[in-house]
Amino acid sequence: MKHADVLPMPFVSAWDPRATASGSIDPLGALRPYTAIATTLLPGVTTITSRARYLSWVCAGLLDELPNAPSGGRAGRARRRRILSWERLVALATGTHAMAKPTASDDLSWHQLRGVSYVRRAVADNVRSPDFPMLRNQAGVGGVGTYWVTLVAGGLVEDDSGALTPRGEGLAEAFLRHRATPDRARLRRVINGEDIMFAESELADWGRVAHLGAASRRERGLLANALLEPDEHRRMQSAMQATDATASDRDTFRLLSKHLHTQRDPLAAVLTVASAFEDLHRELLYRFNQVLASDCRRPVPLKSLRFRRGNGSLARLGDALKGALEGHGTRLDRSVAKAVRDFSLAVDPVVRTRTDTELVRELIRHHERVQAGKLDASRQPKRPWAELRGNNAVIAPRYALDERPGKPGSAELTHPYRIEQFTHMLRDAGEWKSAS
Repeated sequence: MKHADVLPMPFVSAWDPRATASGSIDPLGALRPYTAIATTLLPGVTTITSRARYLSWVCAGLLDELPNAPSGGRAGRARRRRILSWERLVALATGTHAMAKPTASDDLSWHQLRGVSYVRRAVADNVRSPDFPMLRNQAGVGGVGTYWVTLVAGGLVEDDSGALTPRGEGLAEAFLRHRATPDRARLRRVINGEDIMFAESELADWGRVAHLGAASRRERGLLANALLEPDEHRRMQSAMQATDATASDRDTFRLLSKHLHTQRDPLAAVLTVASAFEDLHRELLYRFNQVLASDCRRPVPLKSLRFRRGNGSLARLGDALKGALEGHGTRLDRSVAKAVRDFSLAVDPVVRTRTDTELVRELIRHHERVQAGKLDASRQPKRPWAELRGNNAVIAPRYALDERPGKPGSAELTHPYRIEQFTHMLRDAGEWKSAS
């Protein structure tokens, strides 16, 4: 695969279920329906999981745990934390190999490696052990944390205990079977928390077979089986390949929905409702951003605010979303139906307004309700970005926009739906076959 084939990462990251919780950045309350839709379409994929061999890395670390690894109850978190040093070591070997060539950070051997800048710094500083910092919160945003949902969905680990399944053990053994793999007894000591030193040549040699792009044919087959374990993944893969869908946009949704409809697949209904949801949210967000572009130095009279019209009437888009829910409700996943219907009801007072002044008032009222449902670090309701004071709007300076937003394109989506990441992982596993 050439570098040009590497797909860009979306700017929104909703890999963690906690992203739907009270502290999320979501001014209009659209994150819950988005998350319900995305996890229904691709339940084992997130916005920042795009390299399939991370599954091998984590499984190999769990395989070489010591006998006293945490077990019983909800031990998954404890087991994940135990292998953070293992992740640092494999990343260090990868970086030592890549920088010995030298290889750019966007090379597929370590492209999208979590904490790549920390690894580059460690290699430059001649670090030869896993005792180096990699990300400020490695447990949460490093490879072990971010790929856990994919590991569970793929039947590689048990979520509660963090124990490997037989499938996970097979993948781990395939990763570790190379001659260049360091002595397993030393690797177990690393996982036990010891600061074991490795020679530069040893790390570079291991990195040559351990990096993110070096999976063997057998390992790629095992990765493919794990990636396609959820039935939704197999159905989405078939539809994506039949339509050459590799991007999260409205045109892709239309093509996927049409193809899935011919298969009588209920995921077609999810995509249809998702398109209607995105159309409405895009236009609401466009108008809200116009409010944020108002004067933040003083209260702004509501009657002075005028909107640049977007791509459609809010009332028409609101009715289209209700129609999609009514027309496809019986085929929708229950979580999707509830989350989207709740959003539709919450914004209904906004879309029914007739004047710009009424629209600003109802839009800010809706935003204030959304923010009141979130808590800050001190467990207090979060402050709104814009709030009503009588007949004026007050814009919080930290959220104010310097200029009015441009008109959004009709094909744009306000959220990433993980299609790019799934495609990239399928390519890593040798399972992407373009229809063209």
